[in-house]
Amino acid sequence: MPHRATLRTVALLAAGAAMGALAVAGSSAGANTPPRHVTTVGHLSLDSSAFVPDGIHNSATDYFNTWDPATLSNQDSGRCFDAAVNLPPNASLKHVTIYYTQGSQTLYAELNRQTLATHTDATLFSVTTTTVVTPAYTSVTRSIAPKYALVTNLLYAYSLGVCISASTTFTAAVLTYTTTT
Repeated sequence: MPHRATLRTVALLAAGAAMGALAVAGSSAGANTPPRHVTTVGHLSLDSSAFVPDGIHNSATDYFNTWDPATLSNQDSGRCFDAAVNLPPNASLKHVTIYYTQGSQTLYAELNRQTLATHTDATLFSVTTTTVVTPAYTSVTRSIAPKYALVTNLLYAYSLGVCISASTTFTAAVLTYTTTT
């Protein structure tokens, strides 16, 4: 009988060793598998209240920034407004959507990237809207060229500018980007 107990013990030990070897082999295979990357979509919304005058060329012609519903309007045809854009490092810009009331004058908007070391800039996005007789609330979306998509805050500063006048008003901009972790 002692011989049978020894055989059972040896068989159990062998089975345990085999299972242990499989577990180690499985974990070793996982160590060679690259980590899984997850891409998420993010949005940065800039309300009209985030914008400051680019210049007040005619101080007799005022501009208006209202809260409810948010709009930025202006009667001076030469007035523009700017806002800083702060995006996560290494994000990839996808597109920009501008929300506005299309009116009797065009709206011009552009997203800029300033190269800090050289004090030069590149326009990443720009749009000039059309005019209408009866104002209508609408939006326009433009894609960012892949060569400008990567956000590198160490090298660049980003800003968004809008120029409006008459019955055309600006409400907000949404920058859509992705990040990968």
